Amino acid sequence: MHDKAQRLRQAVHAVLEGDTLHSHQVSAASKTFEAFHGNVRAVVTAAEMQAGKSGIALALCCLQRLSLSDKNICDRKQLKDTLYLVTMPDTALKEQAEDDLKLAKNVIVSNFINFEKALENEFKGNPPKLIIIDECHYGSNVAAVRYSKVFDYLERENDTCKVVFISATPFGALYGAETEYQTAIEYQAAAEHNNNQKLLNQAKEAAENAIRDSILRRDFNTRLVFHKTSDEYYGVREMLKSGRVHGLDKDNKNFLNQSDERDSFVEHFKKHEGMGWSLVRVPAGFAMEAKDFFISNGIDKESVYILGNSLTGVPEDEHCSIEQFKKIFDDAQLFEDKLIAITVAGARAGINFGSMMKNDLISTWDSTIASVAAVVQANIGRACGYHGNNSSIHFTNLNAAEAYGGILDHLEKTCSEHAASDFEGLREFFDDICQEYHVNGLDVGLTIKYKRRRPIGDVETYSTQGYTVVPAKLLENDYDFEKHTKDKDVLRAIQTIRDEFTAKGAPSVKGNRAMRGKKKNWIKAHWINGDSYDNPEKARADGTQKEKTLMYTKMLDDNEYLEFNRVVAPGSGELSENKLVTAAIFSIYNISRRDVSKKIMTQEDVWEMCDHFGVERDDTLFVVYKRGEYNIERSIAKKEHNELPEKTGELSDESHFSDTTESTY
Repeated sequence: MHDKAQRLRQAVHAVLEGDTLHSHQVSAASKTFEAFHGNVRAVVTAAEMQAGKSGIALALCCLQRLSLSDKNICDRKQLKDTLYLVTMPDTALKEQAEDDLKLAKNVIVSNFINFEKALENEFKGNPPKLIIIDECHYGSNVAAVRYSKVFDYLERENDTCKVVFISATPFGALYGAETEYQTAIEYQAAAEHNNNQKLLNQAKEAAENAIRDSILRRDFNTRLVFHKTSDEYYGVREMLKSGRVHGLDKDNKNFLNQSDERDSFVEHFKKHEGMGWSLVRVPAGFAMEAKDFFISNGIDKESVYILGNSLTGVPEDEHCSIEQFKKIFDDAQLFEDKLIAITVAGARAGINFGSMMKNDLISTWDSTIASVAAVVQANIGRACGYHGNNSSIHFTNLNAAEAYGGILDHLEKTCSEHAASDFEGLREFFDDICQEYHVNGLDVGLTIKYKRRRPIGDVETYSTQGYTVVPAKLLENDYDFEKHTKDKDVLRAIQTIRDEFTAKGAPSVKGNRAMRGKKKNWIKAHWINGDSYDNPEKARADGTQKEKTLMYTKMLDDNEYLEFNRVVAPGSGELSENKLVTAAIFSIYNISRRDVSKKIMTQEDVWEMCDHFGVERDDTLFVVYKRGEYNIERSIAKKEHNELPEKTGELSDESHFSDTTESTY
């Protein structure tokens, strides 16, 4: 038996050590498998876009096979011991996965719809020992695949099986269910206030489902592993460093609108010498308009293709499948033709163009201005991977791309060598990233559109009592702040914020500060850097941080009503009712993590604010607002507004694009 076992193991080692897999993929799989120690049953593997997730999955299958005892590995009935689940019910994706994993003789490929059928038909008398779930970010939203049935199976019927989640953007799945839980709690509070038993029951059910669907089930002791790519990998971070990413905002993202960015895109395409192609993503329903635009700009109509099926406004004979386009691309190489591929926003898929098409990519344009995952999983993500093209340019949501780069830096630093388990700290970091880069969120996934707005979470409303402006005097220990205010709460807040700068001695430049912990969470701090100070791209509804501060203080000077909730601008689950003071902190020691020309406020910037408020010039200035009286009328009005939204049944998927149909049902 030992000789037979050795022969079977050698066959597996031949796959692990052969030409199919790269060392970095085997390394990532090994770290993932090593994380299954003690009572750990679930591991999330985060791998960058096009970094070889299928290779990691193949290596995981091999490692699972090698983990068997000599007796079990020689038992033919125990050959099939791994189940690989494609999240979306797409035949092409399933077939692609089967081809990617064909060297692993111990794996069965299925999807969530056929999950139970696969268990029944393929694992008779020998339940799987490992389940691998691809693209786990799909499971992070209300209309997405639910993980509860998989976890229920693992808890009730197969309590020794392990599970691995693999995704380039698993962020939403890591805490999306908790967000749903918090939203359900808000619905529940609104229903209780309105004495609506039906809505209350629905809210309770939603909260229970969110708990069951979370991939962070406590009894699975989930761990997170980051796949560190090799030096040959070219991804979003490399594009950012080389200045190949150009920002689009809400005003110029639509390719059909005239803009300097669109002019630059067209000019770059026309000037490109030799064979090449560009990928353009336009709003759903406007593919033909985009094609007409290119033709009107002198591009041969035989060079412009619309990828998809059954697209709105596109005649049947104008549709082109991915496979057709790849053949057209091959022919174009012979004649050194240039091509343009148009796809639409709001559709899903994972199109792998292959290294050859990536090497000849001229540029991409992506209309998505949404979550980090929506941007990364679309055009710019398709250009990532192992190839030799580092000259293509990409027009997309720059904030989201930079946020993704910041997340990767953090994951690489914290969990590329060893599995991480501090998901609370990771969640806080994700929230900080979203706030820092002003992105809507990490992961959108499939969503349900509602007729009415979602309930207001921050309902308990207060006025703003007043404000105090002081120089921070971070290098002085005996500065008398009482000459600016006698308010004990404000004085205590000033000292707490100063301590945040000087906890380790002299103040230093830092890009991430947060007032956490019971001793600090009564303060809401806005850390203002060179980017957020006066950059219009970072402006919110009330303008930049400079504009907001000047507006709010003038309103208070003029005795106008200023809602404290508006000043707090709560995020990350915060509530204004829990904040006693809010501080806007202008400082040369705050730095933006974004790749912008002005990361830090200049000394003159801070002095400008000091001069405006008539206080002594300093390198750091605090504008501290204190919470005022409770506003019962506004609070009641918000609570009455909070009714559970009506579903229209319209599904939207902002995360991907497809070669099939527009994803509106």
